[in-house]
Amino acid sequence: MDKQLRQQKISDILRKETIRNQSELVQALTALGVESTQASTSRDLAELGVVKVDGAYRAPQLEPGQSMIVDRLSADRAGDHLIVLRTGPGHAQMAALHLDRARLSGVIGTVAGDDTIFIAVRNRAEQAKVMRRIIAIFKQ
Repeated sequence: MDKQLRQQKISDILRKETIRNQSELVQALTALGVESTQASTSRDLAELGVVKVDGAYRAPQLEPGQSMIVDRLSADRAGDHLIVLRTGPGHAQMAALHLDRARLSGVIGTVAGDDTIFIAVRNRAEQAKVMRRIIAIFKQ
């Protein structure tokens, strides 16, 4: 099986099951008839940008209907160069990774905690544009 198909299977598994370690993931792949070593699984997780949230692996991409991870979305301005984004508990890191991958122009960087993301923007003019784009991303 090629790497791309194996990585798709990994993403599918992570969306459907709670996987807490690489050994569990290798077992889940084996159950689907996909041969994978722990080393290749580890590389796949890194390439896919998988993160651990609450002790379980999570794929960072948002699928349709998955915007619930920011079910308590609220964005506020903080000064001229900062946006504070609040998410549901435990969802800030996944949401921040999604924002980082979106490569929004005007964004300098993000810092995520458990339910809060600080987003640094270049200037006040960019701040309003970025806030609108963020809300559009998560209010699908």
